[in-house]
Amino acid sequence: MKIMIVGGDNINMINFHLCEKGFYIVKHISGRKNNHKCAVVPANIDIVIIFIDYVNHKLSEHIKKETKKLGIKTVYSKRAWSNVESVLM
Repeated sequence: MKIMIVGGDNINMINFHLCEKGFYIVKHISGRKNNHKCAVVPANIDIVIIFIDYVNHKLSEHIKKETKKLGIKTVYSKRAWSNVESVLM
């Protein structure tokens, strides 16, 4: 499954665990730059994970609106593998 991650600067360990479970990260947006507030969600994504402790409200709302238009599942999690695993499984 293809995943887009929004939030978090260093996601190396999350990426490692996701790859073990058969997921593939297509795009990662840290949310730190101003141009991230109007980020485009690729249409070939299966799931979008938003790290709620690393993004602002405006970016979260924008991504939610875009994924709803495309019919992509959006999950919210803290940036800890235990939380990510629980929302995906």
